[in-house]
Amino acid sequence: MLKGDNSIRDGIEDFLCPFTDVYITQSGNSSFSHKGTYAFDIRGKVRGVRYPYYAPFDLKCIKVYKDYGQALFQSLNKVRFANGRINYATFLTAHDDNMVAYKNKIFRQGEILGHMGMKGNATGVHCHIEIEEGRDLRYYKNKYGVYMLNNEISIYDAFFIDNTNILNGNYNFKYKNSINISTHYLNLPPTFSRWRVYHLGKIPIKKNACGFLNPRKFNGLSYKILGFMDNNSTCVIETRDYGRVKIYIKKTKASISSSPLY
Repeated sequence: MLKGDNSIRDGIEDFLCPFTDVYITQSGNSSFSHKGTYAFDIRGKVRGVRYPYYAPFDLKCIKVYKDYGQALFQSLNKVRFANGRINYATFLTAHDDNMVAYKNKIFRQGEILGHMGMKGNATGVHCHIEIEEGRDLRYYKNKYGVYMLNNEISIYDAFFIDNTNILNGNYNFKYKNSINISTHYLNLPPTFSRWRVYHLGKIPIKKNACGFLNPRKFNGLSYKILGFMDNNSTCVIETRDYGRVKIYIKKTKASISSSPLY
């Protein structure tokens, strides 16, 4: 995901991948520190860079362990996992030596949550992440002597990778369109000759427009809604000329319906 990314479909936040780039340096159930767990170590595009990562949904910081650059987070509401399940989410990150998290701090989806680092037992700059479906806060030592969350799941079952570059590893990641959500359409009335559209990573203000749609020319336009962003003020659509973009809809004459009007 990119900084500021949001995604809410049918009133449920999608569990977005918190990283802009994913290079897996150690996977789940591998030897040593991950044995018997679903923990993953992830670095960014360039080795050694302390890249930021972002809140994958609205969440609260439950605990911090500063000696290890470690923080435990939990969703404020139920979220949609990449495996299609809807439940609360709990996850832990580690090795952040530039922490912005503290106990009881609230983060909104798309805000900077932390940074990759080397705090604690780390041999290179990365983020250690463990994910649990549910609200169980137990952190216990498994039969291999490795600590883990009680109901851990794999990152492949947890987050959607829209707006994330996958640089290596298993390609079982899922995009949001892999989960069938009730179809809705955005309808732009023919009374408007120009309607701005924006790249997904841009703030929807006039100077950031990447192009214009012309509803008047086509006697109105209808697009399938692929998702919502920017606190539901924009929605994502697929266009012929600009590809996948977002469009501002809050306090406009646009309408949403279960079938296309134009």
